[in-house]
Amino acid sequence: MSSALRHLPSGVRAGCIVLLSIILASYAMTAQTKASSAKSASRSDSWVKKTLRQLTISEKVGQLIMPAFRGVYLNDSSPEFRELAGDLQKYQVGGLILFAGDVYESALLIEKLQKMSKMPLFIASDFERGASFRIRNTVSLPWNMAIGATGDEHFAYLQGQITAREARALGVNWVFAPVLDVNNNPANPVINIRSYGEDPELVARMGAAFVRGAQEGGVMATGKHFPGHGDTATDSHLELPVVSASRARLGALEWVPFRRAIEAGVQAIMTAHLAVPALEGDAELPATLSERIMKGVLREELGFNNLIVTDSFKMAGLSDGYWIGDAAVRALQAGADIILDPPDVGVVHQALLSALQNGRLSEERINRSVERILRAKAWLGLSQKQKRAVAISREVADPEWQRQAQQMAEAGITLVRDVKQWIPQDLRRVRSVHALMILSRDQQEDTAAFQEALRERVDSVRFDRISITSQDEDWSRTLREVRGADLVVCAAFARVVTGSGQVGLPERLAGWMQELSELQNPVVAVALGNPYIIQQVPQLPAFLCTFSNADVSQVAAVKALFGEIPIRGKLPVTIPDVAPVRAGETREGLNQRLVLVPTADLQPVVEPLRALDGIIEEQIRERVFPGAVVAVGYRSQLVYHKPFGRLDYSSAGKPVSKTTVYDLASLTKVLAATPVAMHFLEKGELKLEYPLTRYYPDFHGQNRDKITVRHLLTHSAGFPAHLPFYKDIKGKSAFVKKILQTPLEYEPGSKAVYSDLGIILLGDILEKIGGDSLDHLARRIVFEPLGMSRTLFNPPRNLRPETAPTENDPWRGRLIRGEVHDENAYAMGGVSAHAGLFGTSGDLAVFCQMLLNGGIYDHKRIVKAGTIRRFTMRQDFPPGSSRALGWDTPSANSSAGDLFSGESFGHTGFTGTSIWIDPTRELFVVLLTNRVHPTRENNRIQQARRLVADTVVKAIEGRL
Repeated sequence: MSSALRHLPSGVRAGCIVLLSIILASYAMTAQTKASSAKSASRSDSWVKKTLRQLTISEKVGQLIMPAFRGVYLNDSSPEFRELAGDLQKYQVGGLILFAGDVYESALLIEKLQKMSKMPLFIASDFERGASFRIRNTVSLPWNMAIGATGDEHFAYLQGQITAREARALGVNWVFAPVLDVNNNPANPVINIRSYGEDPELVARMGAAFVRGAQEGGVMATGKHFPGHGDTATDSHLELPVVSASRARLGALEWVPFRRAIEAGVQAIMTAHLAVPALEGDAELPATLSERIMKGVLREELGFNNLIVTDSFKMAGLSDGYWIGDAAVRALQAGADIILDPPDVGVVHQALLSALQNGRLSEERINRSVERILRAKAWLGLSQKQKRAVAISREVADPEWQRQAQQMAEAGITLVRDVKQWIPQDLRRVRSVHALMILSRDQQEDTAAFQEALRERVDSVRFDRISITSQDEDWSRTLREVRGADLVVCAAFARVVTGSGQVGLPERLAGWMQELSELQNPVVAVALGNPYIIQQVPQLPAFLCTFSNADVSQVAAVKALFGEIPIRGKLPVTIPDVAPVRAGETREGLNQRLVLVPTADLQPVVEPLRALDGIIEEQIRERVFPGAVVAVGYRSQLVYHKPFGRLDYSSAGKPVSKTTVYDLASLTKVLAATPVAMHFLEKGELKLEYPLTRYYPDFHGQNRDKITVRHLLTHSAGFPAHLPFYKDIKGKSAFVKKILQTPLEYEPGSKAVYSDLGIILLGDILEKIGGDSLDHLARRIVFEPLGMSRTLFNPPRNLRPETAPTENDPWRGRLIRGEVHDENAYAMGGVSAHAGLFGTSGDLAVFCQMLLNGGIYDHKRIVKAGTIRRFTMRQDFPPGSSRALGWDTPSANSSAGDLFSGESFGHTGFTGTSIWIDPTRELFVVLLTNRVHPTRENNRIQQARRLVADTVVKAIEGRL
């Protein structure tokens, strides 16, 4: 120990020693890591040199060539597989390019090809928007321009990470991404949404972030297409484009992203088959074959020392002007290291060997490229024996990655125009949507995600697919029909397809979209791809851009349209005569939740509602109930929510709070059984006219076979009002059996008698359909989506102190608290369709607001608005009955009072609970009490309910 440490206080000395130990350990670990890295680098270097010496000249040439293959099942004897095997065995190609395919077929075929090859293979693919660019059933990532619209390079980094993770799981070790072209030409038919945008700094930031994400994930990234394909109006797949920009402009704009990618350590750069006269002087020489561009600019000026790979040799931009054998030699002379996707491997291989023999290429030149290739393979770890590290099923299409991809797509949504403030649309007020899919190519465009997202949200939606194959009469019919919709959504799937030479919409489709813009009803156009199409339809009043047709982008468009997400994206490109770069209107998401603090505009309602205070306090003094909670919702705001009294009549009783849990008794029928029935009805698994014999084949005699599900929901099945089965039997199955044996008291449908027995059967039927118990079904379908965490059957014991007691039950011989009060429900285990549910006023307020919202709450659809209307309207079945389906409607002297509208619906619970909902006023009233405490003989709750209901209506109408 040093003398300096000895003179320090013991505590400080101990701390210093610990700190010194940490520093020394860290230094040792760093030194060990450096030594390990150095050792690994030494091994890699040794492998590169050794392998290079061992390769024959033919094998070296083979390393420079990468043909393509499909990720599909191939029989060993099929011509396609035999050609692949020949490329590996005869020519020793250095790698392969994966085109379209499936997950397992691709992975297994790659593994097989790697085993067949003498040398480890590059397996590359154009994963420009992740593996989904080529491989089905992988994470759906948006196109690059959607990422550019976010302005957030974190998303580009994440894009690279997801791409690398799925690529490695498939066996792909090299991705031909990111696209670093600056799309500053709106007429570009080949880049477009493949680019991050027109701002070179934005493209540079995003591209470098992708490179870091991908290469940290263990795959090689590729910047493309050098020297820049963004300012072209010709598709290089079809002919040779010419870039007319000056050298100064290229350096200040097109090369900015490439410089940044090189700084980020990008492992490869892909050349473009385009001519740049300012650099080469020859307007017909592709950059791929230009030594001035490849060596002079990319190698020497920009300092790039890693792999240069050509674009596909099958593209007309190259092949129309050159024989592929000569083009391959010229590409190597210019500085390329790898010839990509030749139409014939043997021709290119032989041409390169011949060039070696006749002196056009030297072995030294070949060796430089092969050494770069081997170093890249060593960087990937291919010099070591490869094993599949993880199971494909754990890596590919990971839901968490998919969730983050969805966030990317949502963050990029950009609102270019909204002159009439139509976005967002409030689904609570949209009854019907007519969606037109404008398909720029043909009817094969995949629009399934967009359509499904609309179906999930909209009660009534119609779809029409309009494409270049549509006839004038088809359009005329569609134009007539859309006029009746509350909202017209025009989704333009106008993506750029390389090799098609097409950009934008066909003139005919653009003209039809222009006719839509003249409609009086709201018309919102959504560009699911090319954002420039608004130039063809300049009168569109509302224009939303996703910059992508990926599934996540289709879903994001629908979510933005209906205000589920805020709109924050900014245009990454200029749309001439429409909007400048970085333009974009912002929108907040729509609140579909119950507003808990009333806004100023409803204060005139809040003040009169205070009259309820005195009414409830008077009821408590009169011992109508020991305590209560009242919640009133009006126009989506909780304008009144107050607890009163205590849980019991003792002076020491715990005060009621807003979170007090009450036995809801028969509210179970409308909070659990009825919405679950609605759910199965919408799925087509339940119909009102289904007879009970469908579920109970032996249920015959005495008109039993006439009973339908509708009879159960309207209390008109013929069952007695109540029977005390609990005295003799236990268990749900015993109850169901006993009910099925019970004689009917009247002919089904002849009158209505409120009966628990029919609802108990309904619960059993729902459990048969759902394959689960009613409590689980209700929680999954209703309570969890709504966040109703304190609405449940059989509450746990730790909730009992917060639960209002019900009766001193003579049958059970104790005070009931936290156990269902209804004896039959108790005998069935506490879970039944007629009773058993416990809950709080706050949870019930959310449920009521969901119904007033038309079945939606916080952008989650529980049921459709049409289903709610169907179930809550008076059925008049049998004639004169006030019953709806599961629900009740106002009638003389009902608990709804005298002022609720005829469209209102509600229900009561025996323990002293009730809810009433008036959709015409956007009003609900929740009243929770434990009036049966300490005895059910207290029956004065009815007048209290009526008084509360009438007071609320008078307060909101200014009549108090």
